[in-house]
Amino acid sequence: MVSRVVEMARIGVVLVGHGQLPSDIPKELRSEYLRLKFKENRTRLEEERFEELENTVLNWARNEVNDPYAHSLQILASEVSKIGGYEKVVVAFNEFCRPTVEEALMEVCNSDVDVVVVVTTMTIKGGEHSEKDIPESLEKMRKKCLKQIVYAWPFDVSAVARLFVETIKLHLSRMGGVG
Repeated sequence: MVSRVVEMARIGVVLVGHGQLPSDIPKELRSEYLRLKFKENRTRLEEERFEELENTVLNWARNEVNDPYAHSLQILASEVSKIGGYEKVVVAFNEFCRPTVEEALMEVCNSDVDVVVVVTTMTIKGGEHSEKDIPESLEKMRKKCLKQIVYAWPFDVSAVARLFVETIKLHLSRMGGVG
């Protein structure tokens, strides 16, 4: 049950998705970027080049065609805002795209919300982003943000399973009488 104080609070939401490379990024750039991203012990020159490539990738113009995932996350954020009635809902990405989790958190923290809730589309345990990266970003940001930050994770596995079952039933019903 939600307390009366929380019901009256202005809630800001940061919806975190994984992120992906845009499909129209040149293959050579993609290859070099990924090679350096996952290389251990980069030299100083490699680190400088990686930072340059990272900036290019993060700032690449995204749209429904070259990054349908980012586009879909924006649609999900809009639905979360509409259904939840939250003051502000902002999208963030773990990698490959802006805004980063920290950038989105700063935006929401600087708004007129009372509480910031961070929720990820990564719903089950076992993922490095949801278990390690996001909590580390939140810890960093708690020092910079004067608002209460709540990490709405992990998800209740039964609730996720019910969502899956309802989606399965929906698609089976479209087959005509099955489900």
